[in-house]
Amino acid sequence: MTQTLVLVDFENVQQVDLARLDDSFQIIIFVGAAQKSIPIELVTSAQKLGSRIEWHRVDAHGSNALDFFIACQLGRVMEQSPHRPCIVLSKDKGFDPLLRHLNKHGLQCRRLNSLLELDPKVATHPDEPNDTRVIDVLGKSEKKSRPRKRKTLSQHISSMFQKKLPQAEVDRIIDLLFANNMISETKGAITYAF
Repeated sequence: MTQTLVLVDFENVQQVDLARLDDSFQIIIFVGAAQKSIPIELVTSAQKLGSRIEWHRVDAHGSNALDFFIACQLGRVMEQSPHRPCIVLSKDKGFDPLLRHLNKHGLQCRRLNSLLELDPKVATHPDEPNDTRVIDVLGKSEKKSRPRKRKTLSQHISSMFQKKLPQAEVDRIIDLLFANNMISETKGAITYAF
């Protein structure tokens, strides 16, 4: 059985729940040149995957440098294993035209904002009280006053709960919004679909 290759844009997605990926997945995590640390939780969960995970530090600086390394890897897959399914884990819609092109030429690939999207039951049920509250508050906010950057969205959600919500829960809520296509991100700017 061919393993699905997951290419992680770690500059763009730091919440990577590797426990969601069973033996049918191989993972390559691309880390940007400016990224100086990796959360210990991610490292310890990665160790359990053994040879199914690789780390690639991108040794180049510049706009979209890491994205080009991922694109190069996709080209290698297309050349060496054209029937291998691929997932790009990134909230950056800039990958979408490339993935459409590769799909048109036979490679099975798609982009996910979050690994939550692998489990449709999780992605389509934002019915936790915290999720509902965030969606209600953002939905009632004037469109011009909604946070436009991930960092400010995270701070905004945290302030909704008087900064008592753990950061992991804030990140989970943001991932859920991405997984349900309620928000998207292009070049660091968040847009809302509700």
